[in-house]
Amino acid sequence: MMKKIVLFVLLFAGITQAYSQDVRLGFQASPVFSWMTTNDNTIIGTGSNTGLKLGLIAENFFQENYAVTSGFGLVFNQGGTIKHQTGGNFFPKSDLSNPADSVLMGDIDISYNLQMLEIPLGIKLRTNEIGYLRYYGEIPFLLHVKTQARGAWKDTNRENITPDTGIVNVSWGLGGGVEYSISGETAAIAGVYFHNGLLDMTTNRNTQLLDDNNMLTDQQEDSKAIINAITIRLGVLF
Repeated sequence: MMKKIVLFVLLFAGITQAYSQDVRLGFQASPVFSWMTTNDNTIIGTGSNTGLKLGLIAENFFQENYAVTSGFGLVFNQGGTIKHQTGGNFFPKSDLSNPADSVLMGDIDISYNLQMLEIPLGIKLRTNEIGYLRYYGEIPFLLHVKTQARGAWKDTNRENITPDTGIVNVSWGLGGGVEYSISGETAAIAGVYFHNGLLDMTTNRNTQLLDDNNMLTDQQEDSKAIINAITIRLGVLF
């Protein structure tokens, strides 16, 4: 179902390009609050990250109040903290500064900090201008490509765990807000967006778990950990 939705949006964007009436560009500097959830009841989210999204915004209007949205950005400090009730070898491919951390005991909180490139694609609907304001709603799909990942647990400094995290993430969301006309086509924008991640951001291959005697077993951890986020969009369109 998700693939069909993404393909529909891509097709829709291509068709409307030929009928576009106006293209607007802008930039954003938006706070992002993210957290992680899993499908394993022994691995639970225990903390959130506060990050920042910097990037360009592009809006291609194929009718006066309907647009295909896109852009490009960087997202800093995406992720969250999850607690593993069962210990194991969670970072087998990472070169940790302390070899003793290759096996972690149970009931441990691991904080994930990811930096990502972001390419959005969405549909935006807005109202006619009411005074200096326009209200809008948007359905965005986001493609994230990881550039760096750090992890922390116990009293460790942030370790480079890039090899043991997912390379690509895809999410969908809902958002809305206001445009405030400053002069001409220039407008300040403010909005709130929720994004739901779809892909596992912790790789599980060769992740051996501990038994009750804290000995590594052949049992491998196979949970799916996704990133959800709330973005407070702040920006300017021209």
